Amino acid sequence: MTTLESPGARTGRRRRPALPGHEESIPRHEESVQQRPPDPPIYHALLARWAADGRTLPGRRDPEWSRVTTSPIWPSGPA
Repeated sequence: MTTLESPGARTGRRRRPALPGHEESIPRHEESVQQRPPDPPIYHALLARWAADGRTLPGRRDPEWSRVTTSPIWPSGPA
């Protein structure tokens, strides 16, 4: 039986060494976090309208999905 890999072969990616003068600077945590501008008022009005209609809102749990995923796989009782 033959194998496609030699005993010394490795898989995966390796990082190339940086060229002199092209070293990557590691950003500090404060610089890597960008401040988001506040949402416009029309967005808040849209979220209020969707909430009043019972729709799923961005960034909030979907109650219907939560109900479906927590229900038993097979219903109990007579079919």
